[in-house]
This record gives sequence, structure tokens and C-alpha cells, in this order.
Amino acid sequence: MTDEIKTPKSKRPLIIAAVVLVVALAGGGGWWYFQQQAKQQAEQQLALAESVSTAALVKKPVFLPLTKFVVSIPGDDRLHYLMLELSLMSYNQEQLDTVQEYMPVVRNAVITLLSDQHYNDLAQSGVMKPLQLALRGAIQTVMSDMANSNGIDQVLITKMVIQ
Repeated sequence: MTDEIKTPKSKRPLIIAAVVLVVALAGGGGWWYFQQQAKQQAEQQLALAESVSTAALVKKPVFLPLTKFVVSIPGDDRLHYLMLELSLMSYNQEQLDTVQEYMPVVRNAVITLLSDQHYNDLAQSGVMKPLQLALRGAIQTVMSDMANSNGIDQVLITKMVIQ
């Protein structure tokens, strides 16, 4: 009998194959992750583009500045005054022309809404957006009742002073 000397097989090719496999899987996973991120970002941009009103994409906004409002508002200890300047925005000039025709009723709606406010509520931070929405709602309600018209798209507060 001859003693054959068995040389141990090298495990180096197996280790190299395992490392290549791990690197390939990591690369594939990274590629997949970045593809999903790009897809999600594209969907978000599409949703943002759809959320912009079509009127804003087609037409230029038209503004109607209103004369100054000075209203007394109640406070805890004394009466306060609110000075407010507004501009109405629409994408349709005809709507603003209709608002102009009904200006006394629009001003009445604004003054009524403002005089129902309390000083402490108006003196807080973050009051501008809710106040704009409330003013817009009041004006749209009046315009709907009086002229079957939406009237405006936004109310912009251009100046506000509370004393």
C-alpha cells in the first residue's frame, strides 16, 4: 500500500466566492433601495403638482385691496382696537368685479366677524392663518347668498395692528 499524502484543499476560493456574493447582494440591495426612494420622490412631486389649482397654473391672480378696517374688540380689562388691511385674491376678474358691486355687504361681514373676536385670541401667535380662513369663509358665504358667486380664492392680511 502506498500512502498517499493528501494535501488539504484550500478554502480560499470558497471564501472569495462568499465575499463576492455578499458584495453583490449588498450592491443589489442598495440599488433597489435607491430606486424605491427615487420612485417615492417622483410620486410626491406629482402629488404636489396635482395639488396646485389648475387656475393657478393657467391664470395670473388678480387682487382687490380693501380700505382699512378699524374695529373695537373686547378684552379682559378694557376695550381694544384692531386695525386691519386686507386684499382679496381671485383668478377671475369678474368675481372681483362682483365683490366690488357688493362691497357694503362684504365690509359688513368682515366687521361683524372681527368685532366678535376677543383681544386675547387675536394677540396670540399663529392667529393669522385661522383669521384669514374665517374671513374668506365669511366673504364667500355673503357672496354666495347675495350673488350666487364664490367671490374670492384667498384673503390676504396686508396689515394688522392691535392696541
